[in-house]
Amino acid sequence: MLNKINRSIAIFEENFRAAKSAYVLNTSLEASACASAFIGQEHSVTTEQLREAKKIVRSNTRLFSTLGRGNASQVVAATLSMSPNPQAAMDSIKKIHKALDKKFFNSDYLVLAATMIYKNCPPQDYDRMIARVREIYTLLRRDHPMITGREDLANCVLMAISEYSPDQIARRCEEDFQALRGFYHLKNRIQYMACISSVFEGRSDDKAVCIFHTQKALRDEKIRFYGDAFSVIAAVAMLVREEDMAKVAEAINDTSKKLRSIRGMGAMGTGKRIRDMIACAIVLDAYANDSNGRVRDTAISAIISAIIAVEVAIISSAAAASAAGAASSGS
Repeated sequence: MLNKINRSIAIFEENFRAAKSAYVLNTSLEASACASAFIGQEHSVTTEQLREAKKIVRSNTRLFSTLGRGNASQVVAATLSMSPNPQAAMDSIKKIHKALDKKFFNSDYLVLAATMIYKNCPPQDYDRMIARVREIYTLLRRDHPMITGREDLANCVLMAISEYSPDQIARRCEEDFQALRGFYHLKNRIQYMACISSVFEGRSDDKAVCIFHTQKALRDEKIRFYGDAFSVIAAVAMLVREEDMAKVAEAINDTSKKLRSIRGMGAMGTGKRIRDMIACAIVLDAYANDSNGRVRDTAISAIISAIIAVEVAIISSAAAASAAGAASSGS
């Protein structure tokens, strides 16, 4: 497992540097979002591949489109650079995004959702998957109208990819939600975790206990998550065996420390919060190398989508604060 982790760290560093070179005006936070999209890949991407993908994204989207110029656009470019036919990939993502845009308010989370559908579904399933995402989102909003928002879209995609009908997965999510209320109080955090745990087998009470114990094991290694990053805790809990949890938590902490040595990944760059999430994805990818493919991919996809969603939220908040400050100073 350690060899796989070290190899993944090296690949992440190469991709992080490529993203920094391809997007010279962007921050380390944005570069890490781009590099995160490659976790689980066996080979790194070049700056030239990312630059070419960036050109394709820009030339195929409107000036003010979040798909081409929003905070998640780098994830689209990362996805194109993995494809043997980047233009065809762009055409598919654009088609999915347009269909989603008819059912949801446009946002960076919509871009993330479109990219996830493209990566996880064959073309003939796009329309069916979009309809499933919308139905699941509607059911979640029915159960929890005050806490369900566009930041839940990525998790709705993961739920839609599952083998359950929208009614079944929404019911499983609500059962897990109620079980988790025995351990947590903030309902939005509970929903982030329940969306992920609902995709996995097991009794709701058992899953809730497992998630709580996983959070404790991570905290013992000084790994703490906040807000929508709570979905990462659920992903770790659902994939790691109880007897391995302490070892895995230690490996996540060690991996985060190694990532910190990469220029731009320290306290003044990406920061510990995102670095710990990236470490979770890298370690789980190594830990679950021989596990059931669907289970492994779902857990790792949940973490990667959470990393990108949290980074999108941070970047958006920073941009809003900057705009507000500029308006205030100008008045």
